[in-house]
Amino acid sequence: MRKPRAANTPIDAKRLKAWTDEFGAYRHAVTKASIESWLDQFESGDRDLGARVLDAVDFYGAERIAAGFRSALSSLEGWDKSPSQRQGRWRFVAFSGSAGKSGDAMLHQFRLANNLDGKNSDAMFIYRSELINQKLTEDDTVVLLDDLTSTGDQVTEVWDEHFAELVAGTGRVYLIVVVAGNGARKRIREKTELRLVPCHELNQKDCFFADDCKHFSDTEKTRLLHYARIADAKLPKGYGECGYLLVFQHRCPNNSIPVLHENNSKWRGLFLRHD
Repeated sequence: MRKPRAANTPIDAKRLKAWTDEFGAYRHAVTKASIESWLDQFESGDRDLGARVLDAVDFYGAERIAAGFRSALSSLEGWDKSPSQRQGRWRFVAFSGSAGKSGDAMLHQFRLANNLDGKNSDAMFIYRSELINQKLTEDDTVVLLDDLTSTGDQVTEVWDEHFAELVAGTGRVYLIVVVAGNGARKRIREKTELRLVPCHELNQKDCFFADDCKHFSDTEKTRLLHYARIADAKLPKGYGECGYLLVFQHRCPNNSIPVLHENNSKWRGLFLRHD
């Protein structure tokens, strides 16, 4: 979560431009008009609160994601830019239970970020179904890619159902994610053989409704919860009650507060998850 501007900062042209510049790359267009329409859903006394929520949104555009992926790969044991200096064989795979999920998008961005998009790197990037035929050994490495693990629960499920047997006997199996939430590392370490490598980690300060979040008062948290219940009565604090203000360029995770992404007859989010 980013630090928002002070309360009652004018919502002027400069502030609106800062938001459109920041969020303009989102998969569904975020414009001056759509921001103003989103803010208009707040009562007049809460419009400032809505603006401060936008200030605090932690947005991950392509360059930020790429920089994280470059740093993560360079930190892995046995990796080297020069193929002759690498330890064993390396395979990179989307960490997804089915095709077309976020892992596929992250695998593509990871490949581009690390200049591994040439034909000479094709053999390293494979589908999950191809792992069984690779005959990997304890000298080899598998790197799995995804954008977010909030609690580690979904990771453990996907690991058990789709990956555990396929990588058995492989020396090192990493999971690189753009963002990991509070507690994910511990759960993944206890329940899987994965070595979690997050580009960024969130803590309780990043949960809007947590006591540790000091950017917003208790009164503001109560008022936002009112709007969050309009947006999603079942999950007003987001999936897992994470309460994130997290948005990726390619999607807004459902762990983020629903006022950001939900779309129904009573509320229209700014960062829509679906068409």
